[in-house]
Amino acid sequence: MTTVPDVFHADRVPIPLAHALARLHIAKSGPGPAEAMRGVSVEHRELQGFRPLSRSLEWELSEVYWMSRGVLPFVESEVPFAVNNSGRLSEAAAALLYANCQEREPEGSITVLEVGAGTALFARYFLDAFRAICAQERRSYYDRLSYIVTDRSPRAVEQWTERDLFGDHGAHVIAGVCDGRDVAALRTLNGKAVVLEHVRAVFCNYVLDVLPSTIVRRNVRGVEELQIRTHLSDDRALVAQYARLDFGEILRLVESADPADRIRLAPLLSLFDLEVAFGPCEEEARRYAREALELSTDTGPIIVNHGALACLDACLERLQPEGFVLVNDYGPVRLDQVPEQAASQRFGATSAIGINFPLVERYFGRRGCTVVVPGEDGGEAIHARLLVRSDLQRTVEAFHNRFDEGARHHYDVPIDEARRHLAAGQKSEALERYRTAIERNPRDWQVVGEAAEFVGLHLQDYAAGLELARSALAINPWYSTWLWNVLGDCLFCLERFDDAHEAYLQAYRIDPRDARTNLNLSYTYTQFGAHDEALGAIAVALANDVRHVFRMRLLEKQQQVLNAVSGRWLGEQERLSRRADRLRSLPTLAREPRPTSTSPGPRAQSRP
Repeated sequence: MTTVPDVFHADRVPIPLAHALARLHIAKSGPGPAEAMRGVSVEHRELQGFRPLSRSLEWELSEVYWMSRGVLPFVESEVPFAVNNSGRLSEAAAALLYANCQEREPEGSITVLEVGAGTALFARYFLDAFRAICAQERRSYYDRLSYIVTDRSPRAVEQWTERDLFGDHGAHVIAGVCDGRDVAALRTLNGKAVVLEHVRAVFCNYVLDVLPSTIVRRNVRGVEELQIRTHLSDDRALVAQYARLDFGEILRLVESADPADRIRLAPLLSLFDLEVAFGPCEEEARRYAREALELSTDTGPIIVNHGALACLDACLERLQPEGFVLVNDYGPVRLDQVPEQAASQRFGATSAIGINFPLVERYFGRRGCTVVVPGEDGGEAIHARLLVRSDLQRTVEAFHNRFDEGARHHYDVPIDEARRHLAAGQKSEALERYRTAIERNPRDWQVVGEAAEFVGLHLQDYAAGLELARSALAINPWYSTWLWNVLGDCLFCLERFDDAHEAYLQAYRIDPRDARTNLNLSYTYTQFGAHDEALGAIAVALANDVRHVFRMRLLEKQQQVLNAVSGRWLGEQERLSRRADRLRSLPTLAREPRPTSTSPGPRAQSRP
């Protein structure tokens, strides 16, 4: 038995080393330090050798993920999409195309191409806005419009159709599949080729950043490229929490060419250890890399978006002389920002890298193309660029009118001020600013939805909140669990529990793992006495509430449901007990003698 010494009164002299080691069951002699070090090795769990960024395992898995999941990374909030799909960008682009058409009247059909449409909300809202402008101005541009909306993922294109995203615009829309670097290979889902020629406008929204890129730097021999080697975490217990695969099976999946195999690696992405080094620049990036290095004498890393440049080259080749390309994406806009942003980013299981806008401007400026930059650009997360090959004064003016800082300020300030007033508890001031925000952004489903949440849940005007939520859902019924939850909350507070439940189920159809949706379902299930379903919804919400936004409410609701389950059982037992007591207390009745009869009645006749 080990005794605990009284450290406050014990002698403060360590016992001899030999005695201490004996008590620790450690030999008092052994190999020397050098010999001990010779026996040590690093376990290498290499998954993939050195290769450029866009051919690294992480980037390859991102491609597989997009191809298999389509729009779901947006719906499940893994990849941000609201910033360029609120409707405002679409309205600005519609005004830009209208100005371009007025500048030089189109002959025949007007062809517009969108590369990498993602959710395709931009396309839907563009078509709505362009039709409205043309109707207001009594021009036939919309009637002649052919909008070619594309994505690299066939699954995404299928999902647009499943959601009937284009509604009554169908005759004006051609949906197709193509890689942004090879728009000439555009095909419909059934494999029919789509010819791209005489294109009037091209839209590239938040797509160039997922096309192949690399990072280079200058050295004494010229240029070298970032290379990445991928290892798997050596913590086997941690790996086992993510996938029940041994290392050999994981290696087999890495080397497989079957997307169904590779997608099984997605849960392990956060366990990849990346080893980086610079090596020789490969041919694909070399032609662009030298031009990037000419921008600066710095020896730091430089982003080279060679896939984006190839895509824009291909689009410009198919553009009419009076046409334009509109780009909206994120990335450094000044040379001094490039080195600090020279790293890829992860959004869920997808990868992206910011656009080197100074390189875009230099590259196309040298090739006779004008790259128009908005006034006071730099303060926003997303940056717009207009590429034109002709002197298009009216188009450029429309671009500045819609994309300069002043335009953004006009639309953004009211909603920003409303949020600040609400945070300060100034509800009257917040209400006025929300009204102004809606007046300026009537087709922005996020602004209308936020106003619905404020009016319905903060001011407790549930009827008005319901109407605002309905208006927001008329704009975006496809992708937002948040809007359906706001609608359901207003219905619940109006005690329309069946209707609220149906609204929450609609949110569940969009994203069955959404924490808020499952929390709300637990309320309606409890209201209906469906305790098993309520506890199941709470379990799903707890598993997916990774930021603990709803943790306390979920645990409280769980306890309430458990108490209700126990209470119902206790009530049933009490009622059974009363029943048994009542049966035991029945008076004893004397058995009467059976009457005799000479003529059998119906009962007697029926007996055997």
